[in-house]
Amino acid sequence: MVNELPSFRIPEKLCRECLIGKKHINSMSNKSSWRASNKLQLVHANICGPNKPESNGNKRYIISFIDDFTHNTWIYLLREKSKVFAMFINF
Repeated sequence: MVNELPSFRIPEKLCRECLIGKKHINSMSNKSSWRASNKLQLVHANICGPNKPESNGNKRYIISFIDDFTHNTWIYLLREKSKVFAMFINF
């Protein structure tokens, strides 16, 4: 189907490392050992940045909080990464 494609030949002997590298890996389980049973019992946080270009308000960092039970998400924009802890306390 493709012109000038080099021919491919299967090696007669494969080394152990090559076989391990191509081994199928089972996917991770979606079920956690522990999940929240009430609002704000477990909150996941993520910090992203520095982002370029900056926002119109000169904000370069993004912090998000996700409630494990309700999946509500709060996103805040920050100018400096040093303000993360203050934003966490405020949250």
